[in-house]
Amino acid sequence: MRTSPRRLGLLGGITWHSTLVYERLLHEGVADAIPGRTADLVLRHYDFGDVGQSQHTGDWVGLARTFAQDARWLVEGGAEAILICANTMHVAAASVQAAVDVPVIHMIDETAKAIKAQALDTVALLGTGFTMRMPFYRERMAANGVTVLVPEEPQLEEVHQLIYTKLTHGIVEDEGRTLIKDATTRLLERGAQGVIAGCTEIPMVLTADDVDVPYFDSLEIHAKAALEFCLSD
Repeated sequence: MRTSPRRLGLLGGITWHSTLVYERLLHEGVADAIPGRTADLVLRHYDFGDVGQSQHTGDWVGLARTFAQDARWLVEGGAEAILICANTMHVAAASVQAAVDVPVIHMIDETAKAIKAQALDTVALLGTGFTMRMPFYRERMAANGVTVLVPEEPQLEEVHQLIYTKLTHGIVEDEGRTLIKDATTRLLERGAQGVIAGCTEIPMVLTADDVDVPYFDSLEIHAKAALEFCLSD
């Protein structure tokens, strides 16, 4: 049994709302496992205005370069594993892993493990338009034996706009909850057996209590995997 946690490096939330949730879950988890201790973290938190602008102009190469450089900085600060604390920015996961000699705990892989553990193979994915449209997420899930279904247009774009214009700013309204619940219902009608909260802000408008099928909170799953790592021998 460890008497102190291993140090984790976090590449920011990418919004501050989800960063706080990551930190809370990690601190609480360590405190429960090792009384008197809390998580040992090094953190690079990004200005979401800069990241969001780069995403919307399609500068994924530049973002990957930045995240890789910052991952090296976290390792220099003693991090023994790296977390990219956002679903969309897992588009840069390969670049980050290539830049460091410590594990990158992969959110998509960990979420796929949780899905397979419940013997499911087709799930709804709710996230940013980038996560839902770009191939990196569905291909990684497919490699793990999971098929993801996403909303059809124009609802997909409506979900994307909800995230970037409301949720990333901490604005939660009934209209947003209704949109996400309707998108979820349609995906279940198309054959989804469960639901992935595939953006760290989706739990602001949809929780496990809102659905009658397995609900996979990618942030919580990711944090749990990180906790297991930092408490391991």
